[in-house]
Amino acid sequence: MIKIYGKNCIREAIRANGVLQEVFILDEVSKKDTAFLEVLKDKKIKYTIVSKQKMDTLFGTGHQGYGAYHKDYMIYGEDILDHITQTPKRVLLLDGIMDPHNLGAILRSVDAFGYDAVVLPKNRSCSITETVAHVSTGAIEHVKIAYVNSLSVFVERLKKAGYWICGTDAKGNTDVSQVDLSLNLAVIIGSEGFGMSKTLVKQTDYLLSIPMVGHVNSLNASVSTGIVLYALKR
Repeated sequence: MIKIYGKNCIREAIRANGVLQEVFILDEVSKKDTAFLEVLKDKKIKYTIVSKQKMDTLFGTGHQGYGAYHKDYMIYGEDILDHITQTPKRVLLLDGIMDPHNLGAILRSVDAFGYDAVVLPKNRSCSITETVAHVSTGAIEHVKIAYVNSLSVFVERLKKAGYWICGTDAKGNTDVSQVDLSLNLAVIIGSEGFGMSKTLVKQTDYLLSIPMVGHVNSLNASVSTGIVLYALKR
């Protein structure tokens, strides 16, 4: 079970038929948002109206008057490729993303630009937390997430399955416009501090960079993800 909070998160969970064990609504909010209560009744979702003190105790202070207990999200493993059905196929690999805010924001971009799955290594990766779910504002309900033993080994599996590997690096020498978008693509985003591992860089078919003209030579990992996924969606 995982706690989720915020109006958008909970509304999206309901819309996506996520399994909500119980919803909590701030008493003053319940008086104003009667339409939300009607949705809960219609969906036969258990709900409880609580005081602000109780709400803050359960969900912290950023709940906006809405909170819920959500069944644990489906997490895939090495078999994730068996669950990808779109054509052309799109997979995002995250190498060393530890910040839950970054991961949550990345899930929003993944959902927005139609990628099939996000794959992370079991070690040196952020797990799925309340913060990740909240920052994703409901995108987590629609994105397949997988944890694998080794990204390097998984990349080799992707290649055998017909994927082309797009790495991202400040020293990248390939313009996004040169990538054939009819191909099945796997995009790798590295950590803010260290970027992609050298092993993964050597495994790429395309090494992409984001042209920048400002004084700061790096972008937040979630911002970089949004830019690259959008560029490959054109």
